[in-house]
Amino acid sequence: MALGGLVCALLNAGAFLLLAGFHGIKSPVFVSWVPAVLAMGAFYIYSRFTLLISARNMWWMLGRGMMRWFNVLFLCVAALFFLPREQIDPHWLRMMTLQWAAIALPLQLLGLFSLRRAAYRINNSPSSRRAAVFFGMGPEARKLAMRLQRSPILGIYVAGYYAEEPVTPRDGEAPVPKYLGRYPDALPQIEAGKFGMAFVTLDDEKEKPLTADLMNRLYDSTSAIYLMPESPFLGELSASSADIAGVPLLALHETHMVGLSRSIKRAMDLVIGGLMLVALAPVMLAAAIAIKLTSPGPVIFRQQRYGERGLPITVYKFRSMTVASGKEADGSLRQAQVGDKRVTRVGRFLRKTSLDELPQLFNVMTGTMSLVGPRPHAAEHNELYRRLIRGYMLRHSVKPGITGWAQIHGLRGETDTPEKMQRRVKYDRYYIANWSLQLDLKILVRTVLVIFWDRNAY
Repeated sequence: MALGGLVCALLNAGAFLLLAGFHGIKSPVFVSWVPAVLAMGAFYIYSRFTLLISARNMWWMLGRGMMRWFNVLFLCVAALFFLPREQIDPHWLRMMTLQWAAIALPLQLLGLFSLRRAAYRINNSPSSRRAAVFFGMGPEARKLAMRLQRSPILGIYVAGYYAEEPVTPRDGEAPVPKYLGRYPDALPQIEAGKFGMAFVTLDDEKEKPLTADLMNRLYDSTSAIYLMPESPFLGELSASSADIAGVPLLALHETHMVGLSRSIKRAMDLVIGGLMLVALAPVMLAAAIAIKLTSPGPVIFRQQRYGERGLPITVYKFRSMTVASGKEADGSLRQAQVGDKRVTRVGRFLRKTSLDELPQLFNVMTGTMSLVGPRPHAAEHNELYRRLIRGYMLRHSVKPGITGWAQIHGLRGETDTPEKMQRRVKYDRYYIANWSLQLDLKILVRTVLVIFWDRNAY
C-alpha cells in the first residue's frame, strides 16, 4: 500500500511539474510547493486505498479510485489559489487546473490499473502463490474459503479441507471446498510441504489426540498456521484480534473510547454542542412557539430510555404528536409510522427535518448523551429486542448519540421487525469498535446532508 501511495504521489506531482515546465514556469510556488502538496496528499489518500487489492472487480475499483482522486483535485485548487505567490491572472490559474486534471486523472487511473495488475502477477507468481488447506469446516471456515476463492489477486489457492467426515452446507450457507479426507490423511501432505497456509478451526468437538498430533506435525512444517475460532457464541458477532498486557486475545466486543480518547470526545461534545445551541437557539424558540400555538400540551416530550451501561436516562425532544398518543389501548408503545394521524402538522415538519431532536443538545451538555453514538430506543423496545437479538445490549457500552453510523446509512425511522433492528445493531457495533474523532466528524457532516433527502423520517 505504501508503494501504491508513492506511485500515485509521483503521478500527480509529476504531471504538475511537466505542465509547469511546458509553460516555462520557474516560480518556487509552482515547481516546489504545489507539487509537494499534491504528492503528500496523493500518498496519504492512496496508501490507505485497500480496495486496490480487494475481491471487487477492476472497474469497480477504478471507479472508487477516481472518486478518491477528487480529494487530490481539491488540494490542487487550494494550493493554486491560496499559497502565497505573485499576482497571477485567475483565468490562467483555472486553465492550469483544468489542464493538470486532464493529464493527472487518466494517469491516476492508469496507475491504479497497473498497480492492480502488478499485484496480481506478483502474488500469483510461482514463488509467491500459496496453497491453503483447512482443518475443520465450520461456518467461519466456509466464509473464509469463499472469500479467498473470490479474491484471486491475493494469490491464495484453496486446496480443500480435512475433517472426520464431509460437511454438507445448509441452505443459505457458503459453499464448501473440496473434501480431502480425514486428519491422518493430511500428515503425509504436511510432511511433503504441499501446503503454504493451514487454517485450523478451534472447537471442542475435535478429538484431542488427533488435534494434538496434527498441530505437532504443522509445527514441524514450514506452513503458515492460523487458528480460527468456531464457536456457537460467535453467531453474527465478529471477532477481532486484541492485546491486553501483552497477552493476545480474540475480542468479540471492545471500544477505544476510553481514557484520554473519551475525554477528547467529551470536549468535542461540549464545544460543538455549545456552538450548536447558540446558533440554533432562534430555531428552537420558533419551534417551541409553533408547537404551543398549534396543539395543546407541553412543548418538550420526555421519555425514559437506556443510556451508557444500560442506565436509565431522560431524553428530550420537541413534542411532535398529540398528547398521550404514544401508547396503544393495551398500554404498549407504538412507533411513528408513515402517515401516522397522531403526528401534528408542526410535528410532521419537525420530524421530517429532524428539528424535533434539537432539545437533545441539552442531554449532550449534561453528559447523558453524545453528539454521535448509537441512537437510544424506548425502554420498552430495549426489553423486547434484547431478548430477540444476541449482542443487542452491547450498543449501550458507550453513550447514546443524537445521530450515529446507522442513521447516515439510511437506518432511521420505524424498526417494526427484528431484522431491521439487527441491522441497526450491526452498524452501532461497528461504530463502537472503530470509533475515532475523524469518524465522529464524518458522521456529523453526513448527517447534515442526509437531513435534506432522508425518506425514512416522518
